[in-house]
Amino acid sequence: MISENYRFLKLSFRISILLLYCSPIVAQEGGNAEFLDHKVFYNKYTFADFFKVGSPWNWEFDVYARTQSDPGEQNIFSNPMRLSFRPWIGYQPAKLTRFSISPIALMNSFSRLTLDDDSPGRSERELRSSFQINNNAYYKRFNFTHRMRFESRWRGIDNPVVFQNYRFRYRLRVRTPLNTDYFYINNTLYLNIYSEIHLEFGNNFGGTNYLTQNRSYGGIGYRFWDWARVELGYIHQYVPRGDHLYVDLVNGPMVYLYIDLMSQLKKYR
Repeated sequence: MISENYRFLKLSFRISILLLYCSPIVAQEGGNAEFLDHKVFYNKYTFADFFKVGSPWNWEFDVYARTQSDPGEQNIFSNPMRLSFRPWIGYQPAKLTRFSISPIALMNSFSRLTLDDDSPGRSERELRSSFQINNNAYYKRFNFTHRMRFESRWRGIDNPVVFQNYRFRYRLRVRTPLNTDYFYINNTLYLNIYSEIHLEFGNNFGGTNYLTQNRSYGGIGYRFWDWARVELGYIHQYVPRGDHLYVDLVNGPMVYLYIDLMSQLKKYR
């Protein structure tokens, strides 16, 4: 086990170095592209449980909401940006590995508002199917998670012509408790840091900036029950536009709420 964790740690370190280089790569894809400051507020709520005690099968449902400021302004609640609803079915063959599939999810996205001529009323509804793998390892107090997600996207489902393309996402996350020795115990205050890249492709993608996003996050979380926790952090993304003239520098606070075992709520009825 120690040797496996050591190998995992070396792999995580190498990938973290790669992710550090991805930010300037994304930013430079547009050559002399102009950076546009984009103030946002992200929040995500995740509810999950196993189908029964001792079962490797589990379910999950997440709700993702985002708001954004007007161009050049600071009020991060001025305009809607994204609302999504996504169900998951997962299989956990081992304690530290989980495979999950989301057969269909609904996303309603509004245009990013960074230029004066960006239209605040324009939105696009999307259906998305996803498959992901989460693999964890521990090294002393640190919990490393590799997440690989493959998505099939059907964009503009209300339009006469629907565009379909694929996206691959890779995220490396590191969490460590600050006041206890283990992440999964009550009253644990912890640090969470991750970085993620998005690779987009397919016949209907239509762009040339295949490395479409680099997303980084740092936050502080608190586990208030053994199976529930909340986080507050800061999100930072490079999102180059398809015309290569601009790069949206998305940044702002992010809130997470996780309830990992919904069945435990019956104790508080």
